[in-house]
Amino acid sequence: MLSVRLSPPIEKNLNAYCKQMHMTKSQVVQEAVAQWLSTATKHSPLDAASELTFLSPDDPIRAFIGIAKDGMSADDLMRMTRGDDWNTP
Repeated sequence: MLSVRLSPPIEKNLNAYCKQMHMTKSQVVQEAVAQWLSTATKHSPLDAASELTFLSPDDPIRAFIGIAKDGMSADDLMRMTRGDDWNTP
């Protein structure tokens, strides 16, 4: 069992769609969620670069998107580039 709150405009559109298609709200929502899940599970979190439409397909930065998730911290990177005392006045 699931309850979902919809904004009034979305609920109004859903009601109109259900009436036009002769479907219940539950049927429409079940189909929508099933469709969303089938497409959402095809992409791993590291596939985020493919969603960045503002980057050109050959942009070299795409290779680095998502690699820092379990990688070095900002402190580690700063120590590597500026030395151990990078954070002291």
